[in-house]
This record gives sequence, structure tokens and C-alpha cells, in this order.
Amino acid sequence: MNDNRADTSVLAEPRVIRVLVVTDGEASFDRADFGLATLVDVLEEPVLPWARVEVTKAHRERNLPALSAEITLFRFDGHDLSRYDQVWLFGVARGNRPSLEEAELRALAEFMDGGGGVFATGDHEDLGVSLCGGVPRVRSMRKWHWPQPGPNGEPVAPSIDGPARHDTLSEGHDPLFQLNDQSDDVPQVVTPRMYATSDSPRWAHQSYPHPLLCGPRGPIRVLPDHPHEGECYVPEDLGATFSFAGYEVTEYPGGIAPEVVAWSTIRSRPAERDPRKGRLDARTFGAVGAYDGHRAGVGRVAVDATWHHFFNVNLVGDPTVPRDPVKSVGFAASDSGRAAYEEIKSYYRNLVVWLAGPGAQEDLWWRAVWAARWHHRVSMDLRPGSLGSPDLAELLRIGAEVREVLATTVTRADATQWAGRFGVGAVDAALWEALRPSLDPWLPRSGEEQPGHLPNLVASMLPELVLDAVLGAVVHAVAAEFPEPTEQARERAGGVEWPGVVGPAVARALEAVSGQVARTDEVLRSVGVTLATVRAAGG
Repeated sequence: MNDNRADTSVLAEPRVIRVLVVTDGEASFDRADFGLATLVDVLEEPVLPWARVEVTKAHRERNLPALSAEITLFRFDGHDLSRYDQVWLFGVARGNRPSLEEAELRALAEFMDGGGGVFATGDHEDLGVSLCGGVPRVRSMRKWHWPQPGPNGEPVAPSIDGPARHDTLSEGHDPLFQLNDQSDDVPQVVTPRMYATSDSPRWAHQSYPHPLLCGPRGPIRVLPDHPHEGECYVPEDLGATFSFAGYEVTEYPGGIAPEVVAWSTIRSRPAERDPRKGRLDARTFGAVGAYDGHRAGVGRVAVDATWHHFFNVNLVGDPTVPRDPVKSVGFAASDSGRAAYEEIKSYYRNLVVWLAGPGAQEDLWWRAVWAARWHHRVSMDLRPGSLGSPDLAELLRIGAEVREVLATTVTRADATQWAGRFGVGAVDAALWEALRPSLDPWLPRSGEEQPGHLPNLVASMLPELVLDAVLGAVVHAVAAEFPEPTEQARERAGGVEWPGVVGPAVARALEAVSGQVARTDEVLRSVGVTLATVRAAGG
């Protein structure tokens, strides 16, 4: 039996996420080595029952058949950006190409301030600066300028050569290090930033990667490798402001800073191991950066050290080495390569979901919940007699089942964030803000305990407890409202105000969790007192 099977006839239409991908220079959307066809295939592949991605391909250059773009000679001020949920920028051209004009920067800034998501990447030195180097937030989350600092003091990007280059090539199957090792089935290993909901000892809390690096089997720890990457970083100045054609932009509203959420680590090697590029010094640098603009009422931004994490040549092989059984097919050459590629594809999809605006994410949440309600594992395990007033044990039982079902299409990070924002928050926004320090691992920590922050050991257990209770309550409420998988149920569900339907059930679940937490805390404190007494007596 297919464990992902649900009654598809009753599922809601997927939420369409519209992505505008813009590139320039020598990049294309075809199957060439510097093409983005493989990425577009991954994004548009219908693997999520609750979401569908539509990609519009635009190129800054004149119309050439090889570009395979739907729009050429693209300008941001000549196109209605409100048609899209997010814009992805693959900057290939150097600084000798014309940069975006103020009218274009204004169009992009208004899109970002209006909640639109942006992803941007380039490569070593100034590759990508003409497209990306002037875009607010993007310009200061990644190094774009070379060989001199940028006009606003932006730092210099890493060079293509020399021992300080950002060479992430992993040792492949043949001797020495070669440029086309980037096309084999051995990825680089990256280190994701890990987050926790409490300051308790590491043995007592659960840790989570950033949502961008949350994979189906745990943290995503691999990316394609390349011999000269760029770098993501966190700027020191968060107070910069800009004016584009009369539009005033605050780069980081409220002083909310971006983060580096994954690092690449370079191992040193002697010159004789790489005859072409020479000696390499060890270092660590930012591979992926993220800015959660939703906390400030603007769009989110993500940046990556290099577009070689996305180009055909790094994924499906190098067409110039047809006789090499590995490098000619890339990650498809082995089971380990295919497993790594699945992790990398999860990163691409995570970018789409995380960059979506709050409204789109709420749509995704309810569609995912609706799909989980009709999944055979959940629908068969629901007990009709308990739909009206399930106790906490029943909520947790079903909630754990729902969590496992969601895990096939929803990352652990998304499920946790959505259950908090749209589950708990649907009941009481103030309650969610009070509980958030104990439930949201990605909330920046001030170093001080905040109102609602629970004792460390109890807090370490709370996220999974609340997540399962909320998921159980939501699905019980949906099942009570829609007991049969009919066409009428599907049509009526499209117009339902979901917070009103599930709110009372979630409120009762949170009351039950509160009581359980209080009892657990009391027991733990009692045990602590007993242990302290015994220790004192023994001393």
C-alpha cells in the first residue's frame, strides 16, 4: 500500500505559487551547462499535493533561441511584478554590464516591501553584481563587488584563484582535483545553523535547522561543489536607507538582521593536489543566507554563495566529458549521488515555500491540513465517538499520526511554524506571541527570559507536545465538520473560514496542554527538591 495515498477526489486545488526567474549574461534556461532547465523542472514537478509552482523565465539580454526564455530584454519597471509571489535573481554578468536603473530598483523595492520574496545568487568576484549588487537587502547579504569595495562600503568578494579562493570541491573518483569534479556524484558537505526553543543543556532540547535546510530525513547537509564560490555574510550596518526614483527604502526595518544559515568548510591541500589552481588554505564561509522580513512586515530574502548550486553542469553532468560514466551524468551516477540530489531538491523547494508571503503560507497550511484529514492513515484512525470532545491523549495520538503524514510533503520546520502561526495564532494572536519564545526555535534570542518562556526542561518538551495537540485538534475539528469525502464537502471547504471552524477545538487543546505542562513541571520540581535533599544529606 502506498503510504502517501489519500482520497484525491476530495483534495483542494493546489495553491499556485508564481515565481519569476530572471538571469543575464551567458546563463540560459535550456539544457546547456550554464542552463537552469533542471532547476525549473524540479520546481514545477508536482510533488506537493497542496502547492503548485509556476515559473516565468526572463532574461536581460536580447532575444536568442539558446536563452529559452519566455521574456527577453527584461526590465523590472516594464513588467507587473504583482503577478508574482517571488522573484529569483541569477546574476551572471560582471560589473562591466549596465546595472539596474533607479526605476527598476524602485519596482523591486516596492515588490519586496509589499511582501514579495526574493532569492539572489551570483558566483566568485563580481559575477552577478550588475543584476543584484544594488538591490536592497540582497546587496548587503552577499558579497558582490570585486576587486574594490562597493559604493556603500560593501566588502570585496572572494577571488577566482589563489590560496584564499572558496574552493568546495570534494575529492572524487579520479586522481587530483579538477574543474569537472563539480559534475560528479560527490557533493560538498555543509554545516547548517541549528536552533533550539530553550537554553537547556543540549541533551535536554531538540534542535532544528533553518526551514531552508530542513529535509525529509533531517537537516540538509549537502550542496553541489565548485572550485570558486562567492560568500554570504551578515552586514554590520542595519540602519541603511536608500532612495530609488523617489521611493524611500529602509533596508532592515526594526533592525531585524539577516543570518547565515549554512556554512561551507574548505580543507587545505598542497599545490600538487591541484595542478591547475594550486595551494588551498582552510577556511569556513557563509553558503546560504536568510532574512525573515515577515517579522518586519516586508518580504523574505534568501541568498546563496553561487549559482553553481543550481546550474545543470553541477546537477546532471558535464556534456563535454561523454566518456566519463560519472561526470557525464552527475548525481545520477550512483545511489549515494541520487540520495544527495534528493536533499538538494528539497532545498530548492524549501526556498519556494519559505519565500512565499504570509497569505500564501496560510493557504498552504489549510490545504496541507485538508489533505492530511483525508489521508487513509488518519481517516481510518479517527474514532467517531471522540470527534466532539477528544481528551489530550486522543489529540496527541491523532496529532502524531498527522505529523507523520505531513512529513511526506511538509517539512518539520513548516509544520512547526504553521501550527503555531495559523493554529495557535488562529485562537489568540496575543497568546501566540506570549508562547512563541517557547515554541518557535527560529525566533532570535535576546539572552533574557521573556514572558511566557517556560522552565528549561519543560520548554524542551513543549514544541512536539503543542504541535501534536494542535494538529490533533485541527484534524478532529475538520473531521467533525466534514465527516464524508464528497464532492459537496470539497466545494464547501473552499469557502470555509477555517480559524472559526477549528478555533474552539484548538483552544481546548491548549488548555489541556497547559494543565499537563503544569503537572509535569510540578513533578520535575518535586524530583529536583528530593535530589537536592538527598545530596545535601549525603554530603
